[in-house]
Amino acid sequence: MFTKIAALLTALSAIGMAQAHGVIASPPRRQPGSAFQSACGLQMYQVVSSDQYGNQQGAEQNINSETTAACTLYLCRGMQFADNSGNVQHYTAGQSVPISIDIRAPHTGVANVSIVDTTTNSVIAGPLYNILDAYSTSHTIPANQTSFSITIPSLGGACSTAGKCVIQWWWDARPIDQTYMSCVDFTQ
Repeated sequence: MFTKIAALLTALSAIGMAQAHGVIASPPRRQPGSAFQSACGLQMYQVVSSDQYGNQQGAEQNINSETTAACTLYLCRGMQFADNSGNVQHYTAGQSVPISIDIRAPHTGVANVSIVDTTTNSVIAGPLYNILDAYSTSHTIPANQTSFSITIPSLGGACSTAGKCVIQWWWDARPIDQTYMSCVDFTQ
């Protein structure tokens, strides 16, 4: 009994220390839900839903026997379209889309925003916004790194079906080996 309590307290302590980092604040990003839990397992669901700002490498530490092939962590951090079908945005070619990023703990790195085809997990447009000195710890974070706009390119019908495409914000803090990402579902 004591061992189980100690293990639980250690796990809860680790979750508390992991809080922070960054996500898309708007437009609405993909969130974890029951489809994420089914694909990635209860343990990963609990960790990710308690800290959506966490890094990719932290999520990977929770891969276990419950994790299925549908848990594509390097696509929207594993967030599933089925949990987010009510948040699909519609954008037209040439439309300017304001993006807001919430950074809770800066780490020097690079960041970009691209359009990703979710069936192939490949960039089909972009980067639409690129930050070479992203969220640096050596100076104040410029406003244009947390509030900016992207222009939606013509995608030739590639994103006409909901769930097929996402706007993906990707931040790689290589000096500390941590990667962050958020996705916004949209159609065109």
